[in-house]
Amino acid sequence: MLNVSFWNLAIVIVNLLVLYIAMRIFLFKPVQKIIAERQEEADRQFEEAAESKSQAENMKAQYEQSLADAENEKKQVLKEARKSADVEYQRILKDAENAARQVKQDAVAEAENQKAQIIKKAEKEIADMVVDAAVKVVGEKSGAETDSALYSKFLDKAGDES
Repeated sequence: MLNVSFWNLAIVIVNLLVLYIAMRIFLFKPVQKIIAERQEEADRQFEEAAESKSQAENMKAQYEQSLADAENEKKQVLKEARKSADVEYQRILKDAENAARQVKQDAVAEAENQKAQIIKKAEKEIADMVVDAAVKVVGEKSGAETDSALYSKFLDKAGDES
C-alpha cells in the first residue's frame, strides 16, 4: 500500500515549488524573452514591409500622375503644333494667292502694253499709208475715179500687210 506521510508530501511540494521557481527563472523567462525578441523583430519587419509597401504605392501614384501629366503635355504640344501648322498653312496659302494675283496683274498689264503698242504701230502704218495715198492723189489727177482707185489701192495694201 501506499504510505503517504506529511513530511514526504511537504518535501515533494517544496521540491515542486523549487523546481517550478527554477524552471520559471532559468527556462521560462529566457524562452519568453527570446519569444518576445522574435515577436518584436517580426513586428518590426511587418512595419518595415508596410512602410515599404506604402512608399511603393506612393511612388506608383507619382508615376501614374507623371504619365498623366506627360499625356496631357503631349496633347497640348500636338494641339499647339496643329495650330501653328494651320497658321503657317494659311500664311502660305495667302502668300500664294497674292503671288498668283500679282502674276495675273502683271500679265494683264503686259497684254495691255502689247495691245497698245500694236495699236500704235497699226495707227502709224495707217497714217503712213494715208500720207502715201494723199501724196499720190495730190500728185495725180483728182476726182471720183481717182478717189475710187486710191481707195481700192489702199484696201489692197492694207489687206497684204495684215
